[in-house]
Amino acid sequence: MRSRSQSALCLLFLGGAGIAALGAIGSLPAISQRVGGNTVNVANKIAPWVVVQTANGQQTEFFVVLADQADLSAAGALRTKAEKGRFVHDVLWNKSQTRQRSILRWLREHGVEHRSFYIVNAILVKGTREIAQALAGRPEVARIEGNPHIQNVIPEPVSAVETTSQPKIPATIEPGIAYTHAPDVWALGFTGQGITVAGADTGQRWTHNALKPHYRGWDGQNAVHDYNWHDSIHDGVGNPCGNDSLEPCDDNGHGTHTIGTVVGDDGAGNQIGMAPGAKWIGCRNMDQGNGTPARYIECMEFFLAPYPVNGNPNEGDPLKAPDITSNSWVCPPSEGCSVNTLQAAVEAQAAAGIMMVAGAGNDGPDCSTVFYPPALYEASYTVGALNTGTDTIASFSSRGPVTIDGSNRIKPDITAPGTNTRSSYNTSDNAYVSLSGTSMATPHIAGAMALLWCARPDFRHDIAGSRTVLDNAAHFISSTQCGDPGPPNNVYGWGRVDISSAVGPTPSPNPSCSPPCILPVVFSENFDGVAPPVLPSDWEATNAQGPSPLWVTSDSGVPTPPADTPPNAAFIDDPLVVSDKRLDSLHFTPFSPQLTFRQNFNLEASSEDPNLGFDGGVLEISFDDGNTFQDILAAGGIFLMGGYNRTISTDRGSPIAGRQAWSGNSAGFITTVVNIPGFGSQARLRWRMASDTSGSGEGWRVDTVNITACVPVPRDNYTTGPCQPPTPTPPITPTPTVTPTVSPTVTPTVTPTISPTPTPTATATPRATPRPRPSPHPRPSP
Repeated sequence: MRSRSQSALCLLFLGGAGIAALGAIGSLPAISQRVGGNTVNVANKIAPWVVVQTANGQQTEFFVVLADQADLSAAGALRTKAEKGRFVHDVLWNKSQTRQRSILRWLREHGVEHRSFYIVNAILVKGTREIAQALAGRPEVARIEGNPHIQNVIPEPVSAVETTSQPKIPATIEPGIAYTHAPDVWALGFTGQGITVAGADTGQRWTHNALKPHYRGWDGQNAVHDYNWHDSIHDGVGNPCGNDSLEPCDDNGHGTHTIGTVVGDDGAGNQIGMAPGAKWIGCRNMDQGNGTPARYIECMEFFLAPYPVNGNPNEGDPLKAPDITSNSWVCPPSEGCSVNTLQAAVEAQAAAGIMMVAGAGNDGPDCSTVFYPPALYEASYTVGALNTGTDTIASFSSRGPVTIDGSNRIKPDITAPGTNTRSSYNTSDNAYVSLSGTSMATPHIAGAMALLWCARPDFRHDIAGSRTVLDNAAHFISSTQCGDPGPPNNVYGWGRVDISSAVGPTPSPNPSCSPPCILPVVFSENFDGVAPPVLPSDWEATNAQGPSPLWVTSDSGVPTPPADTPPNAAFIDDPLVVSDKRLDSLHFTPFSPQLTFRQNFNLEASSEDPNLGFDGGVLEISFDDGNTFQDILAAGGIFLMGGYNRTISTDRGSPIAGRQAWSGNSAGFITTVVNIPGFGSQARLRWRMASDTSGSGEGWRVDTVNITACVPVPRDNYTTGPCQPPTPTPPITPTPTVTPTVSPTVTPTVTPTISPTPTPTATATPRATPRPRPSPHPRPSP
């Protein structure tokens, strides 16, 4: 592993040579000069902060921002995060490599200390005003901006630090977590599995008991910090973590606390995190609270394409980028921060499919106090703080509208609990403390987004659609303090986050059926009425390709647990060879049906690309009584929850190559809900597992299958009299010859359960339709 001094990232510490070079450029005019026959207004290109900081021959750090910035708009048409990430990274990288070349050569020739960035086409330079003027005189340079040191106000503990090695009894879900209804989503099997959240903060104590199991760099035995940690502090003095830390380190406690609220759970009763099934990575962008634009941008660049510890951005891998970033830092323009340059970095992350969640700030209770990057940007999902356990805004929480940039933008976007938030702390591996601030509200939303993307993979990396879902599901809280009552408004945004509502309702066994005499029935199968390995009557297993076994009923083995409703579940293995293994359901007639089932899978998938699967499972349907099948989505079905999470590789021989599917590790049973198109013909469902030429997994388990459908029943003598109950013979007609007959005492009943009256079911839409967003109004006159 290279030392930092060997890295191409390093600033060229050639200060003496840079000063000596001033004689060659010190005679440049301060106001304007001629470049290619045209007058360039040098003075207007240089930010006032740089002018002040370079008075009397002083040197300072400043950004040279090039005029030619990358166009990332085409990323919006790309479907997956992998595609978006690669495209954005490559476009930005190539732009910086071609457009910065001549300036970098000039800087090297003059011995000027510098560092190149690509997430924004800019170069950080340390030099005098004469150097700034020389660079501003170049036609390819748009502006010269400062790199001020910003002291973030870090919340102080509101309680004494707890330190105990004993389990917390009773086990406690923190009040803020409970108030978002996250535990309701956990109950469906979605805890954030497959999602990575990054913390840009004061660092993280990765060995903390509530964080270590969830660190992406920890496999249970060994730690690998490459691609999972970066330190942007290179010149701190007296910092307890030093500079360029080789492993995650927190010099304050703030970063350990915020990431704990995203994912923390020590397994011993301290349930402090929203999404304990998610993974985290980190970047230190503050030196004990002291940040700079360069540090902030360096972390954003690392998150866009992580690279090894002590490595270079040219080693960056966009496939290792996090899904979500949690940001509780500020960069006031009043202190020299450039709004435009930071905005470009924030928007690059969004273009790459990375959700950036940011705290609104702690400058309330006045209106128009959301005035710091990154909270003020449209591309940031900005979070206000509630008094925990209430729907009252915290007095310190910053309000909109955003006036500093003239936009009158409504902010915050959403609110979450933010006072007396108990979470992990950096003083020891079992330390906990309570803090208050929008910094504490922000990770609640980052964790909520992780739960949403876990449960609703169809929204994964759809930044606008995901924000709309969370917004529309929020508990609206009206306020006229800073303008119109909304929704949204400039105090609460769209309201208090309700992640359970956003994920979708718990499926109801009683669909809404109309007109009269179309009544709901439920066809259920939990595979518990037979003795393994026998399948229930009218369920059929076949292998279109590959070796035995076929689908069977199982009460033990992997993946664990073996059943959702013990003792049994349907099970198929994931072999080392090409296979195509199918499980066909009983026959049914679909009148507006909805399918709900629980599944637990561990099927071979790429460890590099989170969107790529090798072996996988799909759901298919037949509308001609099992003669031909097609994918449920191609047939017009809509996943409401727990839909496909990966795309199967096209180059390894899989029978379902190129298709969306379930692949990877679900980490236990999850709930899948799908609306099935109702054609009124004899139908069958098929769970189909396909493997490729190499590699294997533990297999796939399916349990607790419920088909809720509407069944027509006759009126008395076909008059206007009352509806009659459905006949004992349902549209589903079991066929005993499909599976060997078993004893009547263990054969499951397939007679539908009848609800005497139709009960409407809340139905989540596959794509959210936003509530009307009114144009923001100016702050009311006092």
